[in-house]
Amino acid sequence: MKRSVDYQTTTVMPGMLIALILVFSFLCTLCRNSINPGLPQIETTSITDITLTTAMSGGTIILDGGSNITVKGVCWATEPEPDVQNAHTSDGTGGDGFTSKLTNLLPGTTYYVRAYAINGSGTGYGTEKVMRTLMEHQEKQIIADHTIVDQFEKIPQQYIDEVKKMWVVVAGESHSLGYRYGLSALNQQFQAFAVIVKDYGTPDAYTTSHLRVSRGTWGDRTSSSGWIYDYGEEDWWTNPTGIRRTKDGITYCNTHNLTLSAIGFAWCWDMLWSDPSSEADPVFDCHWYGSTEYGPQGDLSWGLDDADNSITGNTLNMDSYLVATQSYIDFCVANGYPTKVFFTTGPVDEFYKGEAGYQGYLKHEHIRQYVRSDSERILFDYADILCYDDDGSLTTITWNGHTYPAITEKNLGDAGIGHISSTGAIRLAKAMWWMLARIAGWDGD
Repeated sequence: MKRSVDYQTTTVMPGMLIALILVFSFLCTLCRNSINPGLPQIETTSITDITLTTAMSGGTIILDGGSNITVKGVCWATEPEPDVQNAHTSDGTGGDGFTSKLTNLLPGTTYYVRAYAINGSGTGYGTEKVMRTLMEHQEKQIIADHTIVDQFEKIPQQYIDEVKKMWVVVAGESHSLGYRYGLSALNQQFQAFAVIVKDYGTPDAYTTSHLRVSRGTWGDRTSSSGWIYDYGEEDWWTNPTGIRRTKDGITYCNTHNLTLSAIGFAWCWDMLWSDPSSEADPVFDCHWYGSTEYGPQGDLSWGLDDADNSITGNTLNMDSYLVATQSYIDFCVANGYPTKVFFTTGPVDEFYKGEAGYQGYLKHEHIRQYVRSDSERILFDYADILCYDDDGSLTTITWNGHTYPAITEKNLGDAGIGHISSTGAIRLAKAMWWMLARIAGWDGD
């Protein structure tokens, strides 16, 4: 018996048709991706162990892009956005993280570094990091004093460009203000010496267009603002909190492409050289005055907030300043940071006269002798620069039979520019550019 079969026609509704098209499209996409995967996603690790000619970095594979990683490593160059056509390492295959050693680098040179990974689709690059190799032993010591002020216009364009990659910090108040004002004023006169001054806030991102200048690097990223700038001139080295925050700030910057190229610490004219005494020093025939505005007990909090009230009780002296500055130098060297820490002489203002003036002069000489005893040390001779006019003339003053340099009338001003004039501030700025160019590798000739 023959069985009959009834055929029914199925009608595909418009909604079903759309759904089928979407499913088909999805399947095609999966197929395409299996044949043509995306680029790898990779993160560049921080640069460490920086020396004259080597450094360490590496990468972390975030996504392999759907196919095997065949080559991975880091690449570097002296210009931004290096790729595998530049110097690079090859550090294996697969999706594991890796470390890389950068070799054959030039001393005292800025490098741009990116991790890379290659799969079937091509090459993916990580975030760019910036580093500067350490400098070779200085054949000529860097001393920025009145003798080099008129040399700043001789800085080759190459080193002007290198300085624009830097960040310089002179932590402090009025002593620091002179530097910062002068650098801005100099930029108004000479467009080539571009600078951005920032007194407060989180440090600016890395740039090559202008020198960055700020008054402090106090890093305490647990606070609401992230950065604390309202320290006084001496607090950075006289108390554990100030020291910790300073080191924390230096570390943060050197691990976030905000490499501090130079940092110095201002200080007030009334710091002690030795212990306070009511009797005149038998060697120098002068009294040694208090550590802060309120005397040897150091009970001035320098505008710190309630949480920082413990940062008081400082007894300040010049030898402590020298030891502290040297300790920051050693800290940077030990951690492979290219940051240069420089010494600075103190202010010469309306208080710089009579016995206090002579005492200040002795402090300056004490610092100069210490710095010159080691060719690796760097000095910004703030006082010497302001005791000379642009025509080369020196001003002196005599107290109790002692004749010593004093700030010139043209360089003297009110508290609005750190107790110096705009003329004096610009002299400081010219010397600062010269010093930074030397730090960048210029031989000064």
